[in-house]
Amino acid sequence: MNSHIYEIIRSLFSPVIRRFSKLIDRIVFNRKGMVLVSFLLSFIICISIDYDAIRVQLFNDLTTSVTISNVEVKVIANEEDYEISGVPNTVSVSLTGNSTDIQVFRQQNGVSVTCDLSKCEQGSNLVNLTVDSLPSNITAKVSPEAVEVSLDPKVKGSFAISCELLVGNGQKISDFETPELAQTHVVIKASQDTLDSIRVVKAIVDATGRYEDFVANAKLVAYDVDGKVIDVDFENEYVEAKVNLAKEE
Repeated sequence: MNSHIYEIIRSLFSPVIRRFSKLIDRIVFNRKGMVLVSFLLSFIICISIDYDAIRVQLFNDLTTSVTISNVEVKVIANEEDYEISGVPNTVSVSLTGNSTDIQVFRQQNGVSVTCDLSKCEQGSNLVNLTVDSLPSNITAKVSPEAVEVSLDPKVKGSFAISCELLVGNGQKISDFETPELAQTHVVIKASQDTLDSIRVVKAIVDATGRYEDFVANAKLVAYDVDGKVIDVDFENEYVEAKVNLAKEE
């Protein structure tokens, strides 16, 4: 009985086995077939060995670049003794790295740029701008990357003070007498070129809404020949001004 069943199974599967065997022989002993088999084996081996690396590259590669505009530039310098020129107020910064790392860096620290002039000498200096507290897993490119900065020594000069009276609606300058200033000259500290550009120093007295005698601290402002404000260091930034109403005739 068993032998009969065996013969039946053999008669059914023998043709299939013979055909499969011939197919294998044709592939193995055929040049194109061998190339195809080698390629399939190599692909299987590569996938089994480098699967983790391939998975990371395909699914975890979140590298990106983000450009941030109008980033303020902080200056480290001896501004007490030197006048600094050539440093831009703002720059652009491009951050490259994992998108999550960039987001965390921006949220925790913000993006700030420093121009360090602490080791620079008097005159012209080429200085690199750097991003503060940048983690090692993020790269940054500042635009511009470097700036030419000039350090000019500050000197002192004495200037006469004139007065400018500001009045509001319904008021006239003639409603007041000329303000009396507690001092007529002020010492200014700046580079020699800046001092030479000063044409007038004014004490700005605000009389808006004033209808009686008053005393005010007037802010000092230096102007160039075109009437533009010049940034300088005043020995005293304010001067006391006494203002009286004009006497009726």
